[in-house]
Amino acid sequence: MKKQVLGFLASPILWGLGATFAFYFALNGGLIANETLVRYCAGHPVEYATVAMFCVGLCDLSFKLFRSIRERRALDGGLFPPKRAEKEPLANVDGYLQTLEKARAVRGDSTFLRRLRDALDFLRYGGSPDDLDQELRFLADDAFDRRETEYGLVKAFIWAIPILGFLGTVLGITVALGSLDLTQLETTGDMLAAGLKVAFDTTALALGLVFVLYFLLYFSRRQDAALGADVSRLVDAELKGRFIADETQAAVDARQTELDATRRVLATVAESFEETTRKQTALWSEANAAVAQKSAELSLDAAQRFATALDKALRDGCDGWAQTLAETQRRFVEESLRPALDAAAQNAARLDALEEKIARETEALGATLRACADVAALEDRLARSLEKIAEVGAFEKTLNNLSATVCLLNSRLASTPVASSAADAQPRETARLQAEAFAALDALENDLDASNVVAPTPEPPAAPAPKSTRSTLGKKRSA
Repeated sequence: MKKQVLGFLASPILWGLGATFAFYFALNGGLIANETLVRYCAGHPVEYATVAMFCVGLCDLSFKLFRSIRERRALDGGLFPPKRAEKEPLANVDGYLQTLEKARAVRGDSTFLRRLRDALDFLRYGGSPDDLDQELRFLADDAFDRRETEYGLVKAFIWAIPILGFLGTVLGITVALGSLDLTQLETTGDMLAAGLKVAFDTTALALGLVFVLYFLLYFSRRQDAALGADVSRLVDAELKGRFIADETQAAVDARQTELDATRRVLATVAESFEETTRKQTALWSEANAAVAQKSAELSLDAAQRFATALDKALRDGCDGWAQTLAETQRRFVEESLRPALDAAAQNAARLDALEEKIARETEALGATLRACADVAALEDRLARSLEKIAEVGAFEKTLNNLSATVCLLNSRLASTPVASSAADAQPRETARLQAEAFAALDALENDLDASNVVAPTPEPPAAPAPKSTRSTLGKKRSA
């Protein structure tokens, strides 16, 4: 009972779980305020399980390391007396076993003492000193196998921790895809980032911890291998060549015969076992290949389904975004650009009307300027007509005609600006007035020409009359 309780208290699982509880108590209680540890160790239940496995494996390797250190200290100094020139009979084996038990009571149990006890038991129970070397090799191999078996728990954790990390990755990606909602991008982005964070953090934590465990396992195995080599060396030094067989030659021959028969049987068994092992290895290889192929197919199928779902989700999201953008653009055009375009069209129409009006005003102004030029020409002709009147002397009649003509022209010219601003037929009216004025001047010139033929030459005293007439006409022109 006591041995079982001590074995339970020395269990690495108990200590590993206790270390895990202490670690998370300190982490969640605020004693450890490292943000990196909080993120990578307390973000998901998979991370709790990964840390627990790591702590159990670490405790197991630590116990093995302490045991190796303790057993290495037990190797200091020889246990049995030095060998003598004469070999001792096998009857002295009991005395050596008693010495071994006393040393075990003082030093405690160790690999070295167990190896010596097993070798002495082999000699005590009928073993030959000649076969002691083979027995020691067998004991060394058996001890090595036991040590490798003791590392089974750590090897299982080294295999299981990356699987947990991969499981966390799958769960994180599943959560990220489950929270993917393209209609609510603000909340979906945070949830997608949280899922991917869990996926990557669990994988990173698992790879980091298994990396540490693997190197600790490698170091511990090296320590055990060195300890096993030292133990084998010391056992050989203590027992090899110390004892001699005390049996007869017949017994030796009989034992040799039995040993030969046993060797042949063992050889047959070994061949059969080797064949069975080879077939089993082939079957295992085929099974592993099939499992690897099936795993690859499942992984490829899952990747294709994931890619298809992601492509569909992105395509639907892009279509929705495109429709929203088109609707927004249409509303922007209707609400902002269309009033501006309508105002621009109205301004353009107003500018066209203003240009037409300016063109009409410009045409009317040009007609007025041409009329002014024609009036200037009429003035010149009037001046010439007055000179002719002064020469022929028919002043009264000519003056009456000229007054009538000037009054007609003044009335027509005074009414011309009003008409030009009121109607669009200004050029025709101005041309008509000019034609009437030039007709009147032609008639006046004809009358002057006729008067010049009939009338006598005016006397010199009558010359001042045209001057006054010309001044009077000038006043009328200025008016």
